[in-house]
Amino acid sequence: MAQGTAARQAAFRILRGVRAGQPFNVAQLAAVTGLSDSDRRLAHEIAAGVLRGRTELDRRLRPLVSRDWDSTESDLKDLLRIGTYQLTQLNRVPAYAAVQATVEVAKEVKGPRGAGLINAVLRRVSQDRSESPQPGQVWDAKGLAAEYSHPTWLVERWTRQFGLERTRALLEHNNRRPGLVIQPVGWSLERLRNQLRAEGVSFAAAPGGAGLTVERSRVERLPGYAAGGFIVQDAAQALLLEYAKIPEDALVWDACAAPGGKTAVLSRGRRVVASELKRDRMVRLRETLARTAPGVSVFVADARYPPLAPMTVDVAVIDAPCSATGTIGRHPDGRWRITERSIAGMAARQVALLDGAWTTVRPGGLIVYLTCSLEPEEDGEQVDLFLERHRSFERDRDDLLLFPPDTGTDGGFGACMRRVR
Repeated sequence: MAQGTAARQAAFRILRGVRAGQPFNVAQLAAVTGLSDSDRRLAHEIAAGVLRGRTELDRRLRPLVSRDWDSTESDLKDLLRIGTYQLTQLNRVPAYAAVQATVEVAKEVKGPRGAGLINAVLRRVSQDRSESPQPGQVWDAKGLAAEYSHPTWLVERWTRQFGLERTRALLEHNNRRPGLVIQPVGWSLERLRNQLRAEGVSFAAAPGGAGLTVERSRVERLPGYAAGGFIVQDAAQALLLEYAKIPEDALVWDACAAPGGKTAVLSRGRRVVASELKRDRMVRLRETLARTAPGVSVFVADARYPPLAPMTVDVAVIDAPCSATGTIGRHPDGRWRITERSIAGMAARQVALLDGAWTTVRPGGLIVYLTCSLEPEEDGEQVDLFLERHRSFERDRDDLLLFPPDTGTDGGFGACMRRVR
């Protein structure tokens, strides 16, 4: 087996899993089990890089494949993208090694004939000296979509909403590798800093001062993980919870609680009950809270049909399932997974969640509505429609939209609606 083949095999499995509908992190977890840390990192880098740069990779490959690229088998496409990404983006990998390792994977996946095709095309890629389009020279949605490897319909949507200049900034953000951000829970921020220093882990303040960005590492090996000292949570989620200003003595229902980081933060000084509908997500929720907030009461429930008595909680937190367009930088498969239809479907689901959960909030209490979407029909427009349907609520403060290029965080949205009668 050629050196580094295991990492390429894992990268291929990640991409195949994503094609089958798995979220990137789920596909990655299954693909890298048993690999060394260096192979884990390389597999992640290759798979994520392919997803971020797929349009440019396909542009290079299309004229080099004798058959029609669009009709080329999906496995072969991904193998060619893996090899081409290494040849064009990973300067530390010698060209012969990138070709050889990818061919070895192709032998196992597609047999000698497929491996022969991969070998021939990648050798042509390694000799191709054509330049990629220079950034900053394109100023229309279709050109930006090609330059930054995003679906054209999504870039067109964003240019209507944000304008071309801000959309370009968003696309640039999405194509950067995100940092690993942790938030203190069981430990103080100062204790967490001290322990990281003591173990030689590099870190810096996260954007907005919300947590710490640490040098990428196996999370479970960081000091404080087993003791529940911290959670992995982007600064965006921390900033949204800070925006909500939930009183420390409040009774809080976290209605869409998995994977549990937000619940753990909310539980500091507050009484929290947490629910989740899907049982696989409930497993993750219980695991997180067992480590970070074991006193939280957890139950399976559909927030559209609350099991809680009417007007019994001070705050209902609806961290709604959404299109997650604000987290494409962190989840590179998201750009290819989202459709206009899925955005509309998520918006309809959010309507049902809000129309169910509001009954549990006492007069004077709050609904805290959160998403990681940048789409207006899931954010401010969703709040407007809720307030039209439910006159007993009003906006408690201005909505908050976290736009990734402005904040340096994932994208997110928050709104607070108070029950006035």
